[in-house]
Amino acid sequence: MALPDGLYDQLLTRSLDELIARGTDENARSLQALNADDAPARLAEVLVAQLAKILDDLEGEGGDKLRQQLELVNFILVSLRERLGQGVESADIVAAPARVLQAIHRQSAPPVPPETGLAAPWLFTAGKGSPALLTELRRELAACDRVDILVSFITHSGVRKLLDVLQAITAVGADGEPRTRIRILTTTYTGATEARALDALAGLPGCEIRVSLDGRRTRLHAKAWLFRRRTGFGSAYVGSANLSGAALMGGLEWTTKFTERGQPELFERARAHFETLWEDSEFQRYDPADPAHRSALREALRRESGEDILARPTFFELAPKAYQQEMLDQLQLERDHGRWRNLVVAATGTGKTVVAAFDYRRLCLQQGGQPRLLFVAHREEILRQALRTYREVLRDHTFGALLAGGMEPESFDHLFATIDSVASRDLLARRGAGHWYAVVVDECHRLAADRFDAFVTQVSPRILLGLTATPERSDGKPILDYFDNRPDGAPAVELRLWHALDQQLLCPFEYYACDDDTDFSSVPWAQAGEVAALDKLVTGNHIRARLVLNEWRRLAGDPARGRALVFCVSVAHARFMAAQLDRAGIKAACVVGDTPQDERRQAPERLARGEVAALVTCDLYNEGVDLPMVDTLLLLRPTQSPVLFQQQIGRGLRLAPGKEGCLILDFVGRHRQDFRFDRLLSTLTGLPRGQLVEAVDMGFGSLPPGCHIHLQRQAREQVLGSLRRLVQHNWRRLRTELQAYAALRGRSTVRLASFLREQAIELDDLYRSTGRSGWANLKRDAGLLATPAGPEDDYFGRRFGDLLHVDDPARTDLLLKVAEPTASYAPQTASEQRLLQMLAYQVDGQTHQKGSGESFLERLRAQPEHLAELAELGEVLQSKSRLRQRAIPGLEDCPLCLHAAYGVREILTAVGWLSAERRTPFQAGVLALHERKVELLFVTLDKREGYHAKIAYHDYAISAERFHWQSQNAAGPQTPAGRRYLDSPGNGWGFQLFVRTAKGQPYRACGPVVLEQAEGNKPMSIHWRLEVPLPGRLFRDFSILRGA
Repeated sequence: MALPDGLYDQLLTRSLDELIARGTDENARSLQALNADDAPARLAEVLVAQLAKILDDLEGEGGDKLRQQLELVNFILVSLRERLGQGVESADIVAAPARVLQAIHRQSAPPVPPETGLAAPWLFTAGKGSPALLTELRRELAACDRVDILVSFITHSGVRKLLDVLQAITAVGADGEPRTRIRILTTTYTGATEARALDALAGLPGCEIRVSLDGRRTRLHAKAWLFRRRTGFGSAYVGSANLSGAALMGGLEWTTKFTERGQPELFERARAHFETLWEDSEFQRYDPADPAHRSALREALRRESGEDILARPTFFELAPKAYQQEMLDQLQLERDHGRWRNLVVAATGTGKTVVAAFDYRRLCLQQGGQPRLLFVAHREEILRQALRTYREVLRDHTFGALLAGGMEPESFDHLFATIDSVASRDLLARRGAGHWYAVVVDECHRLAADRFDAFVTQVSPRILLGLTATPERSDGKPILDYFDNRPDGAPAVELRLWHALDQQLLCPFEYYACDDDTDFSSVPWAQAGEVAALDKLVTGNHIRARLVLNEWRRLAGDPARGRALVFCVSVAHARFMAAQLDRAGIKAACVVGDTPQDERRQAPERLARGEVAALVTCDLYNEGVDLPMVDTLLLLRPTQSPVLFQQQIGRGLRLAPGKEGCLILDFVGRHRQDFRFDRLLSTLTGLPRGQLVEAVDMGFGSLPPGCHIHLQRQAREQVLGSLRRLVQHNWRRLRTELQAYAALRGRSTVRLASFLREQAIELDDLYRSTGRSGWANLKRDAGLLATPAGPEDDYFGRRFGDLLHVDDPARTDLLLKVAEPTASYAPQTASEQRLLQMLAYQVDGQTHQKGSGESFLERLRAQPEHLAELAELGEVLQSKSRLRQRAIPGLEDCPLCLHAAYGVREILTAVGWLSAERRTPFQAGVLALHERKVELLFVTLDKREGYHAKIAYHDYAISAERFHWQSQNAAGPQTPAGRRYLDSPGNGWGFQLFVRTAKGQPYRACGPVVLEQAEGNKPMSIHWRLEVPLPGRLFRDFSILRGA
């Protein structure tokens, strides 16, 4: 019988191989080699399936058949051991007669097991033949050591059905401890949770409750129960049932059960997710005895149930959220580098004012007291909100005064003022430009150019902090030049679009790249004449206008019911499209530069009320088009600028009541082969160019929650072709680009940093593992170097590619020092000698390449072009780094920087294990340095390609302070390695954690860790506590949660 067409995931047996060979040719079947990591489980599946059938087919009945089955299984186990040359006694045969251990109960009555057992999976459907979910949950509860509950909401009707068994299992014994501990995560989502239900649960001994009070950002819609048992026979229930009476009594809820014994990878995955969520600061501890907790819960429930009350600061808002802390850390790093005029760029609604308030609180701690502060904005309403925020963060309700309208403050030391008041009162002249220690300018992009320029250039504080949603002002002029930007030209802090989406600070989007036959291949992008060329192609183009209308209707259903923003090329194009929409029955208002002021002001209100369905504009920076209720964007103005693209998209991503998402229709058109689609898609997704190819080809599978990207056929082919050409950035093309760049800029002024930035080329494009590689070699091939090639040109060009991860200040400084033209560098200290040795062994990657750092430096000096290349590479790496030099606690004598990136050879050299005299191969996951009593833990996170049951979470960051690690397979509680872990720190041993996300990636130095808890045997599962918390970006990389 021929196999039907369709998908399979089946290991080939002999019969299956013969069957597909007869029924299909090579082009009609897809085969894949078995992955070595998956082989044990997949091969065992075949064995189990065939053995089960063989056992079932044995003759006989009852006990006789069971005896034959037992004998056959034991024969197989013994035979396998003999085949492997092992003794018969090593076979763990099944004891006769065959029995199943169900419980050990030394001091209690035998517990009643769940009807569905503790080994096999089950699906609860409330149908015939299925035990009641409530009954099974009660039995599971009655016989577990810990239960973790994860539900969107909890009601009293659900709690009371379990209260008796919950009270029984949490009753304390003579030691004052409950037998079972309970942890519950829930939310105020839709206001369905009942406070009395939480109060009843919180009153149980050993029961902890954490609640998310922010309904806008709640990421928890899962419903799960995890029953943990010291026996290793845990179970998990995951489905659609909340802790409510209706859900537990059945209805149409579906719930899947899987077990620790039967599906260990799934169980570990569920446990890892719960542990990480439990540590997430979004979920705050709830204690009904604390009036602040009760008040915060009550207000959150009222707000989420639809009662329109003002969101007051609550107990959970007095600490910055993780992404805000990351912004604060970056601000501090900028100031550590001597950059005191800082610009923070983040979308509206992401909490920039909160960041500014916490930044000021940190200044208070650093300087003592309350340094003078001037907070400037363009509207009084913004000032009042900011003043409230500062007072809450500082816990000082007398802090600050307003200067706006007719108000006259008693003191000018902590002032919140409108820009108009500052100008009209001539405040800087009266008080002095240096009167304030810190000056904050909110919504920089909204301030009029002349007022902003006059104020920012005149005021002279120690710290200037600008807050903005875009680095362009409302008149289109840049504001970056007023601030101390990073070496690569970027603002001090920038919250990326995809990060804000992951945090649910912006509403999700659906992006459609629509096919459009308009030919834009002759447009001179980013040059004079760009707008005129675009205008000529689109204004009056009725074919394109019809396409826009047809796609809008097809994808949105009824465009007249939406609230759309239409971005056009020019005033003429905007008027043309507004007329086309009106003619199609879609009411539209054209808002451009010469639109009367009253109409400009009324247009947003008309859109909000539904009087018009679309605002058509070409003025991206017009304040009136920044509308939270916009739910549709039509991008009719093609661009290669990622800044412009992000600003357009950002106009539709504001959160608003009742708004589920934003539909984005981008009419792509036909472009030249060199059109940079990668820049635009990276803005949307955060993916690097190489990963974009796979995403476009196979679908975007890792977008933020609720987001979707779809490229229509023609657009997809065009984008994919462009990306593949860029990824295959061949050497000849790079050489041509450099020659053209040098002709434009001048041969003598060509620098690696400026070439990469202005040509949008990545270091990975330039440094390759095979063929020609490296900056010096590219310059030579482009005719920019007149000196003859050296003997190690190709070698150094390729090997410098192993330095692209370098990001700690000491090593980037070394790259600059070794190439100083005025002096011959020589290491002066032991630390500098180690740094040079690290450089030598990182470039010379083979074990046999033993030698000193000084001899390596002599080889470099024989190749001056490559020595100069190192300095230029160091300059680029230095501009990318966001680290400050900080020794690793416990390894202070080693030239390693906390949280920096290192290859394993660099780490081993830094700690002295590799040296000029010794270069021993190393491939283990741990290294015990007995003379130091320090063990290095090298962790590679499980990031294998694809998704399958064998992906288990062995190593991951539970929180910024805690890390889950699985030991080597040989480590157990009674082994020397296991005792080192369990007896620490009392035995004097310390442990240093180095983590990388995948093979081939550098390790991050995470610093010392201390044992918190351990369980299991060969391998052991250990929770380490990090002495120094992970920065937010590293926690995101090491966490199993998307958008952590």
